[in-house]
Amino acid sequence: MQPFYEKKEDEFHCFFSKDLTFPAHLHHAAELILIQEGAMEVTVSGQTKILRENEIALIFPDIVHSYMTQDFSGSILCIFSPSLTTGYYHMLCQKQLKCPFFSSFIRDTDLLPAFQYMLQNNSQSPSISEAWLNLILAYLLSETSLLPRSNQYHADIGYQLISYISTHFQEPLTLDKIAQELHFNKYYVSRVFSGRLHCSFHEYLNRLRLDYAARLLRETDRSIMEIWQEAGFESQKTFNRTFRSCYRMTPSEYRGEIPSQPQVKEKRTNAAE
Repeated sequence: MQPFYEKKEDEFHCFFSKDLTFPAHLHHAAELILIQEGAMEVTVSGQTKILRENEIALIFPDIVHSYMTQDFSGSILCIFSPSLTTGYYHMLCQKQLKCPFFSSFIRDTDLLPAFQYMLQNNSQSPSISEAWLNLILAYLLSETSLLPRSNQYHADIGYQLISYISTHFQEPLTLDKIAQELHFNKYYVSRVFSGRLHCSFHEYLNRLRLDYAARLLRETDRSIMEIWQEAGFESQKTFNRTFRSCYRMTPSEYRGEIPSQPQVKEKRTNAAE
């Protein structure tokens, strides 16, 4: 549950994720996900597929996507700036995939070990991980069709809501403010959340804030007070209550239980045995 929202130009994150579920969102980074075990429903720009072991999804920047795990899943997720790719920057930013899902040829290539190498070198040798990333993209983009990037969906209210909140979730937000900024009736906006995003406005906003806070808990040693304030929560009491409701533990307990990446991989392997 680690989508990425910041707009830095040189960001690269690769990690193992268990039982990933996250509502529709978008960001300026591109995204790769490989299912290692179980199954996950992935939706990319209106296309939905249940991905299973050794299947991949590639999401271009600023494309709405979501993840849903019904039973269990283990996946390698890579979130990266298009500027880190060799020769693919304009393609990623100006085109879109006819189909973002890949499965039929995966077993016959070096893609599976490439994902493992990219994951293993993520922290210690980022430049090596980036090299593996470019190899993976070379494989995938040679096996798919590209279409001109359509701007029609930018006028869609769902896209506008997701885009606005993904950019401003750290700020004080209300349904009235969003409706005013986007020039929609607030009751119509509320119906879009319940009908198309399958949650309320407050549930969606809190989910983005929680994910951002959880990433800071995992990857930094900043104080919990700093984290909930930066994530956009109005008080530590609200943050603690919302965090416990989602993760079934306090922020301090969550930080204390976070293993290093190799331990995550080892635990997954032992469980499979």
